[in-house]
Amino acid sequence: MTTSTKNPWVAAGLSLAPGLGQLYNGQRAKAWVLCGACLALVLATTWLAGISRVTAALALFVVWTSAIVDAYKTAQMSGRPLDWYYRRPYVVAMLLLLGPVALPLLWRSPHFSAAARWTWTTVVLGAVLLFLATPYLINRLLQQMPELDAILRQSGVQL
Repeated sequence: MTTSTKNPWVAAGLSLAPGLGQLYNGQRAKAWVLCGACLALVLATTWLAGISRVTAALALFVVWTSAIVDAYKTAQMSGRPLDWYYRRPYVVAMLLLLGPVALPLLWRSPHFSAAARWTWTTVVLGAVLLFLATPYLINRLLQQMPELDAILRQSGVQL
């Protein structure tokens, strides 16, 4: 996959609005994913409170910064094969940082076997399901152990 020569600084400048640099580079799917991820993180930052808000804001900063760097490097590599972002270290880093948002990158990468793709997909989706189930599991635990609930309330922990 090759593209015409692009100006890396224009791509980076356009990426100040997440996804526009990727559109400039002709990567529509990646542009939509980045735009959606940033929008979701902005909403999470405004909706959540406490440490969750800080975590969402930090994730937003990381995704936004990586979008700018991605647009710059992709434009810099224009006219040559664009496979640097399919390399294992980058894909694994994106899986750890973005979770299921990075799964399309994993499945398009030629550097992973089918078994590795299924393993990473299972691990990422398992982590997401565990994250989503944790509040329910904690609530169930507190219902079954009223003494733990009393100890937590005495310590000032509110769930």
